[in-house]
Amino acid sequence: SWDQITSTGLNIRDGWQTLADKHGFKINHWGLPSLTGFTINSEKSLAYKTLITQEMLAQGYLAGNSVYVCIDHTPDVVAEYFAALEPVFGIIGECENGRDVNSLLKGPICHAGFKRLN
Repeated sequence: SWDQITSTGLNIRDGWQTLADKHGFKINHWGLPSLTGFTINSEKSLAYKTLITQEMLAQGYLAGNSVYVCIDHTPDVVAEYFAALEPVFGIIGECENGRDVNSLLKGPICHAGFKRLN
């Protein structure tokens, strides 16, 4: 199972990179293949992370900028995920070229990490 999970995690990283390259923005990858994630290289990275979650929820995915990979992440499941994510990366590319990301958000921007909120 760990070979399958590692391979799937690396494929997901490749998919994120392909979409980021296609839409003209840079990302950094982090984590192990089994818990992999990315950060968009932008001052607006938290707004983009919020946008990804918002838009993917609208399509039935609880998704952000990381994935805990498991054996149920088959190639078909991963392909459907990327089909849903591709338009969101397109919007991020537009925002990096001047579109206002804040006008697209339906709620507050997510917090960075764990910290006391009061």
